[in-house]
Amino acid sequence: MKLTWNGRFILITTVIVIAIYFLSPPFLELVELKLWDLHFRQRGTVQPSGKIAFVGVDEDSVNEIGRWPWPRRKMAELIKAVEKAGAKGIGLDMGFFEPDPKLRQQAIIDLKYSLENLMAVSDHATVLAFLDSLVHEEDDDFLLAKALRSLSIPIVLGHFFYFDPKAFIPPVPPEAVLNQAAVRLVRQQETPAPGVLAEAVGMETNLAPFMESTPYSASFNVFADPDGTVRWMPLVIHYQNRLFPSLALQTLAASYPDRSLMVTVDRNGIAEIRFGRVAIPTNNRGEVLVNHYGPSYTFPYMSAVRLMTTPDASKPLKDRIVIIGNTTVGLHDMRPTPFDPVFPGVELHCAVMENILNESFLHRSDRNAMWMDLAAIVFMSLLFGCIARFTRGMGAFLTVVVSALGYVAFTHYAFLSLRIWVNHLYPLVNLFVVYIGTSVHGYMSEEREKRKIRETFGLYVQDSVVEKMLEHPELLRLGGEKKVLTVLFSDIRGFTTLSEGMTPEDLVSLLNEYLSAMTHIVLENHGTLDKYIGDAIMAIFGAPLDDPDHAIHACQTALRMNERLQELRTHWIETGKPALSIGIGINTGPMVVGNMGSARRFDYTVLGDNVNLASRLEGLTKMYGTTIIVSDATWQAIGGHFWGRMLDRVRVKGKHLPVGIYEVLAIKTPESTDRYGETIRLFEEGIRLYETKHWKDAVERFECVLRLLPEDPPSLLYIDRCRTLMECPPDDAWDGITTLDHK
Repeated sequence: MKLTWNGRFILITTVIVIAIYFLSPPFLELVELKLWDLHFRQRGTVQPSGKIAFVGVDEDSVNEIGRWPWPRRKMAELIKAVEKAGAKGIGLDMGFFEPDPKLRQQAIIDLKYSLENLMAVSDHATVLAFLDSLVHEEDDDFLLAKALRSLSIPIVLGHFFYFDPKAFIPPVPPEAVLNQAAVRLVRQQETPAPGVLAEAVGMETNLAPFMESTPYSASFNVFADPDGTVRWMPLVIHYQNRLFPSLALQTLAASYPDRSLMVTVDRNGIAEIRFGRVAIPTNNRGEVLVNHYGPSYTFPYMSAVRLMTTPDASKPLKDRIVIIGNTTVGLHDMRPTPFDPVFPGVELHCAVMENILNESFLHRSDRNAMWMDLAAIVFMSLLFGCIARFTRGMGAFLTVVVSALGYVAFTHYAFLSLRIWVNHLYPLVNLFVVYIGTSVHGYMSEEREKRKIRETFGLYVQDSVVEKMLEHPELLRLGGEKKVLTVLFSDIRGFTTLSEGMTPEDLVSLLNEYLSAMTHIVLENHGTLDKYIGDAIMAIFGAPLDDPDHAIHACQTALRMNERLQELRTHWIETGKPALSIGIGINTGPMVVGNMGSARRFDYTVLGDNVNLASRLEGLTKMYGTTIIVSDATWQAIGGHFWGRMLDRVRVKGKHLPVGIYEVLAIKTPESTDRYGETIRLFEEGIRLYETKHWKDAVERFECVLRLLPEDPPSLLYIDRCRTLMECPPDDAWDGITTLDHK
């Protein structure tokens, strides 16, 4: 099947948009991200379930206790306060990567180890115990480690991964530390392809005393999109051929020991992360799309200093998993989100945990998103194909706008109800690009079509008709249709003889003057100039625009042409030019009308027997001595609007059935009754007597007509016929029909 220009353009545009989709230009991806953010703001805040809370080291806490980082002794107090508040589990959005002893502490430690070496063979247990007591009395790290070991609820320490090879990279932690922090249950179906997973190049872990105090450690890394906004959160990070869980994931696993954490890996990356019975939808890098709940502090929140100083303030933390982190703007742990440009990073971990516990996930996995996006792009192409097929202009524009709004509404429905990220930008870009492209092409094609129509018809029909045709160019496609129309032929009598006596210049001047005047009358009376055939004029009435009065307008044209010719004759005689006379034949009936010819060159014309009959009627005007002859079909169509008389019934060459022919005399008005009424009555009585073989009586009637209308050619013709028939009577087969042996 051959595609139209629109079809080819839609196909090519769709392919280009799909190619751009795979190339993912950053500026377009940024637009898509911003469109995604709008869904959250349109939806508004959703209240969390209350299973998760966070404690923040905020401005009040820093002002009260001191600048960050706090002494480890204070951190121990804070952690114990959270435990006392009845928390279910604790996650730390921070790490303890370096020791923090005072100078005297370090000196005592050095002395302790020196004495161990010097007194190896002596009984020095008492001395060492004393020194230990001095160290431990002042050692904040020892107090924090002790606090961690004494907790009755699980606590997850935070560690950090480096991804920039140019940054400071700490040494690789010991195998024991790596094994302790890594995901324990990993089902590796295939080895991931190189570059699929985000590979960390370094790991900053907590000091050994802290790692020994709790079995749980997790990454508090937060990844931002190119615009700095956090939309995805990593659940696992790949380092040293191991997978390490995020703070949110490990804190949940520690708080719900009855739910196992298992990660499945295949060649494409992370195939599945399962927490108990819950399958967490991630991309192949192990990142989950965050379903944000609202702006900052949407989750239950407690200031660290308030918790430590006001025991009654701890009730909101009871039976909740608590994340402890920094919420002070100056500490650089604030992240932009779709809701808030300044959002506590600690609260992001809360949102991920809430998503997992309530299974309120948003879906956009690498495995399905591509096919869903491509389907949306192709759907928009098919949709516009239907729009372009059935609507145009403003209707098409409104339909495209409604379709675009409908698609936007669908994406929001998918976000709210299906929790799916359906690509916004590329399907809409595809829709509007194909609309603009096809509209521009349509406009240009329409202008070309209008120009062609003006060039084709501007000289042959009135400007008002051309404008109407421009509104319906489909009427002028190459090809024809059968319609009932009226055709007019006019011809100059004796033009060949006339032309022999004139110079070419004078002949052309006279002919142009005549044709210009007659053509103007045709156009003035809703006619279409079909063509000039030498000195003859062929005109169509009723096409290309429908005209229910086409026969009336044709007869009006004929009468006006004759009147105008008389005016021209007077002028020509005065200027010494020859006086022209014309004959006009008119016929009405079914005929084929349309653009006939090739795709590059064609004429708007009519074809058919009824066209030929009009031409032959024009030829009969000379025989009957009249100016205008119409067929009986035309006479019936004009319905009494004109004075006229039946001239004869003729059988033209090539036709078996006779055709009634009439002479149109004038437009019927009350004032013209006296002039034409009696003449027409007497003439038609003579015709009836003639056809019934009462030729003598017929002659009397025609002679009466001559007294009213001297030198009437049809009456003289019939008087001659009657006398001939009276002298040589015909046989019984004579039916009064005139048979014409010539065209």
